[in-house]
Amino acid sequence: MLRSIGAQLAADGHDVTVFTAQPSYTKATAERKMPRNQTLDGFQVKRTWLLPESKRNYVVRALNMLLFMCAIIGHILFRRKKNRYDLVMASTMPPVLVAATARKCVHLRGGKFFYHMMDIYPEIAFTSGMAKKGLLTNILTRIDRNNCMQAEKVVVLSSDMRDAIAARGLPTENVEILNNFQLQSFDGEGAMPEGLEKPEDSFRILFAGNLGRFQGLETMLEAMALLDDLPAVRFDLLGDGIGRAPLEQLAGSRRNQSIFFHGYQPIENTVHVIRDCDLGLIALNPEIYRYAYPSKTMTYLGVGAPILLVIEAESELAKMVEQERIGYHVEQNNPEALAALIRQAYAERGDLDAKRARSKALAERTFTADAVLPRWSELINR
Repeated sequence: MLRSIGAQLAADGHDVTVFTAQPSYTKATAERKMPRNQTLDGFQVKRTWLLPESKRNYVVRALNMLLFMCAIIGHILFRRKKNRYDLVMASTMPPVLVAATARKCVHLRGGKFFYHMMDIYPEIAFTSGMAKKGLLTNILTRIDRNNCMQAEKVVVLSSDMRDAIAARGLPTENVEILNNFQLQSFDGEGAMPEGLEKPEDSFRILFAGNLGRFQGLETMLEAMALLDDLPAVRFDLLGDGIGRAPLEQLAGSRRNQSIFFHGYQPIENTVHVIRDCDLGLIALNPEIYRYAYPSKTMTYLGVGAPILLVIEAESELAKMVEQERIGYHVEQNNPEALAALIRQAYAERGDLDAKRARSKALAERTFTADAVLPRWSELINR
């Protein structure tokens, strides 16, 4: 997505540089070494070296964040005056401190800071159980308040996230709501992965994404235990993460019977599986919707997948699903209600084509690159 934004801004005539590290999201991408300096889609990419890391090795991850912050300081502060940056945009991963480093450096050079908040930290860490309130998190909260207050613009993904900024006691005049868009593949059209074709006469519910701390997928697995009398219903999980092993254990004897774990697939292959599913599952633990927005929503809608949503009714996402009539919605931590909703969806499976059409129409209006990138152009130009 950020590559698409960079290409759009370069096409608008801006001199764009992306400062990043070697790809490391999966073992496969980590082994695919990219050049340190590269021209890509009209903009420059500069990659700094970091230590090889694992998602479970928090010491190395912390050290890499420190190394990356030092690299940012060198990259921004020590540029020649004629090449100094007018605007530096930082995202929220790694959280808080990278944005603070970029903000301090660009302000020292007389430029402006732009904060792209994909998630709101440290609040999301409290809510998900990743961290407890204490001296360190209080310091991080103060730092991120300054990130927001001193940013020329703060971009969030939903009205719920804007309200979370306001709940900090901060003004929101500099906050813009500009959501993500359907992920684009830069590696061709892909294909249906071998072994992932949808079985004939099955009713497939698909979750495609990171198996982490935020999704609350346990409720879905518990609901599947109440649906043994509907052998056509199956739940496929396409992705990896620290939550996979506990979920596989919870699946128990239903694993490879009605619940299937398939591992990570690149986006160009994933879209083929999504296009073939009956319902695309989006689930978030309670309160998470205030601090994040699941980007898989755009990918589901972009290929016309009806939505099975497990989230609070007051969330912007739940209201959209209900108003646009693109799927089904139930609250989290209620497997009985979720199982009943799946039964309803299965009974109404003849209506899914209408939901698919509405999903695609909504995506084309709101969540495609063609719909969103002009708003990035307007915002940066403004």
